[in-house]
Amino acid sequence: MPDALLIHADSLLDANMFVATGITVGDPFTYLEAGDRRIIVTNQLEVDLVRRESTANEVWMVDEFGGRDLVLDGWPLDEARMETVRRMLERAGLDAVAVPPNFPLALGDYLRGKGITLTPDRVLFTSRRRHKDAGQLRGVRAAQRATEAAFDAARDVIGSASPDAEGALQLDGETLTCERVRTVVVDTLRERGCAGEPPIVAAGPQGALGHELGHGPIHAGVPVIIDIFPRHEASRYCADMTRTFCFGEASERLRAMHATILESLHRSTEAIAAGVPGTAPWGVACDVIERDGYRTVRGLGKGETLDEDFFHSLGHGVGVEVHEPPYMGLGDATPLEQGDVVTVEPGVYRKDYGGVRLEDLVVVTGDGCDVLTEYDYDLEIRP
Repeated sequence: MPDALLIHADSLLDANMFVATGITVGDPFTYLEAGDRRIIVTNQLEVDLVRRESTANEVWMVDEFGGRDLVLDGWPLDEARMETVRRMLERAGLDAVAVPPNFPLALGDYLRGKGITLTPDRVLFTSRRRHKDAGQLRGVRAAQRATEAAFDAARDVIGSASPDAEGALQLDGETLTCERVRTVVVDTLRERGCAGEPPIVAAGPQGALGHELGHGPIHAGVPVIIDIFPRHEASRYCADMTRTFCFGEASERLRAMHATILESLHRSTEAIAAGVPGTAPWGVACDVIERDGYRTVRGLGKGETLDEDFFHSLGHGVGVEVHEPPYMGLGDATPLEQGDVVTVEPGVYRKDYGGVRLEDLVVVTGDGCDVLTEYDYDLEIRP
């Protein structure tokens, strides 16, 4: 395996480049790492930012590699740019590098055609992002606190409504919809410096449809799954949290589902520690869920599928991306490591009714985990 690595991407969208360099740049650039050398090759537009804020201890200018002269000599622009990357590797004395699995295919083909060995290494690059240091955890916590404020806002707006004769919630003379609650959530996150993908506010049977965003009226007595997963814009780190609510008195059926998932959440969280394979906490969650009469994918035979009850994994890593390694689920026995930030999110669902999902965010420690989520699990919202 090569001792050096190469990334060529922008750092606005590419998590590997952002974590490697610590800066946000919207256009692709080149990063080389070999031993103690951390080299960024940039242009005049970005050089001050790179020198001031990046992790680089060497900064090279792209103009030093003759790309403009190649274009003047008749080279196609794309090929000239790829040749400059080859020349960067040559100056660094590298002829074999590890690259992330999403490395640009055309550039990879070009470099290999010039005799450079490229080794895609998913494990290497994901491991560089897994272990959160104190600064990164501050970003995660900032996103989590904003998320909890958004849940307060969602619960307040639902609790301010009243049911009509058909049970549809009314607020300020209008039917309260999933879309309106979602707007309240997004506005609250924005006020606290967070953005990201639209949150899930799914009422009734919609809650059984995985990542269905939710739409239409909210009724009293039905489960409402709210899943909020923002990005803290200043740090670029994310959070992820889910709660299930019900306006007014919940049915016995819903209370039983909620009790099962709450116990599953607590017991699987207790099973998390450094060195534990991801399958182990998931298995604990399955134990509780199966005991209470629900199905899990653990019990399926070959060729069978499951689209109700507990059909998804227990959790995933959270960092610069809201879904990233490690994972906790069927077949993923990757050991958890100290510093991993992971979700714990068991759920059960029925298509004719809806479902219950509860999700906390934890950071793995040597002998357990610390729960980053500071929020209750109350099911009922009373007016």
